[in-house]
Amino acid sequence: MRYCLHFDPSHCRMWHGRLVELLSANVQAQVFSSRSSASPHPAHVEKLLRSEAHSLFEGKTYLASPMTPEALEEKAPALNSSDEIDLVIDLVGDGSAPQGKKRLTLLFNGFPAEAALITSIMASGIPQIAFIDEEGTLVATADPSGELAKGVSGSMEQTYARVITLLMAWVQNPDRWVQPLCTKKAEWPSAGQLSKQTVKNGIKANLKQIYYRLFLPSHWRIGWRWVSEADVWSRQSLDGEPWRVLDDVDNHFYADPVPWEKDGAHYLFFEDLDPRTQKGILSVVEMDENGPKGPARPCLKEPFHLSYPFLIEHEGELYMIPETSADGKVTFYRTDSFPVGWQPFKTILTDIDAADVTITQHDGRWWLFCVTRDGGGGYSDCLSIFHADELFGPWFPHAQNPVLIDKATARPAGNFVHIDGRLCRPVQDCSRSYGARMQLVEVTHLSPDHYEQKTLSILEPNDRWPGRKLHTLNRAGHLEVIDGAILRPRLSWLKKLADRVYRPAPHYAR
Repeated sequence: MRYCLHFDPSHCRMWHGRLVELLSANVQAQVFSSRSSASPHPAHVEKLLRSEAHSLFEGKTYLASPMTPEALEEKAPALNSSDEIDLVIDLVGDGSAPQGKKRLTLLFNGFPAEAALITSIMASGIPQIAFIDEEGTLVATADPSGELAKGVSGSMEQTYARVITLLMAWVQNPDRWVQPLCTKKAEWPSAGQLSKQTVKNGIKANLKQIYYRLFLPSHWRIGWRWVSEADVWSRQSLDGEPWRVLDDVDNHFYADPVPWEKDGAHYLFFEDLDPRTQKGILSVVEMDENGPKGPARPCLKEPFHLSYPFLIEHEGELYMIPETSADGKVTFYRTDSFPVGWQPFKTILTDIDAADVTITQHDGRWWLFCVTRDGGGGYSDCLSIFHADELFGPWFPHAQNPVLIDKATARPAGNFVHIDGRLCRPVQDCSRSYGARMQLVEVTHLSPDHYEQKTLSILEPNDRWPGRKLHTLNRAGHLEVIDGAILRPRLSWLKKLADRVYRPAPHYAR
């Protein structure tokens, strides 16, 4: 296959070179390049980007770093008029791209060229990524998350990482499920407007430092209640029996609750993070109708961070898959001394940055859902799926991985639920910020080569479960659990006040 990358020489970037390398290595493409007319960004914008390269990236090379056109052409030689091209990747969209058998044009919030990306970032944040073909048909979309983005340059970095992810996925399997095209035009800010925004950003950064002196950076807590049939899934809301808070110890944050029923008793497993170390372990507490029967106990510690203790029973044995993305593996654990004493049993995936692994059985296959990172970009937007005939493998990647790039509906938020033959799952909605709210979605198509889903409802903190975030939902037997983040002051007397402010409503809402 012969590809051509059509680019604007006035803002050639390192990600162009990275894309050429991946196309050459992964799909054995012969990649050429062609230049459009130069269309430089306004001088005050270029000044900002140079300033951020120094202040935010300390001069290090990143995907949005400038690259000379000549350096790119060393990787992708300039196209000759006689060269026949199978696919033109048009990064400019001004009608100057060379002819090819097929053409993809890159859009940001519905408009082409890097100017659309930067103006969108300045106006409303990281935009939707889309590719249209030569007939104007929408063929691929992505809505990246920006948890790691710093400034305009950092947002460009996160976006370009997902442009690469999306294009590489499309090239290897073009029959993708797409989201509706977003069309939102943004204009360049004036030098004065940009200067004012820079001052505002500086004030926000200073206020953030003051905030961190007064409050813990992030404090998650777990809510629990006993329910019968009327749970969150049946109500599509947080209404019903009042939620009660699982008290934490020494300002540890508790998150990712996973309940389990065994021999008539209920146990609650969860991430237990000490804010002093910022490293998670897994803990467990037995629950009865009044709450915890005793203090929480550590049940799994590793040299790396742990969270999201997914549990599954198979052929009479109970297994756990904790999140071990820092270790680059997906591993089953089991124990002979339940509920503690978990030990590694079998690793099923390696060399993978996978978070929130959640498994279900559907239509005769085992399916593993998780969010993955391919070396860059955010960590909540790429839904990858694997399938197997047997629980312990071999596991095979879905043909379209990542099947979905969407900060609002990709990341798992708890166990699958089967409702009247329909496969449903809770997801983290990170469109506002990481773990800010949840969506309940139905999987409408699941096969080894295609995936689709639809949103049923959106859940967010309210008086039933006050706070700033909400990102897990699970149930075992009659024990239903959620989690959420609140402000946690460092001063003990303010902590008591904050806990009263964030106390769940005591009433029963029908």
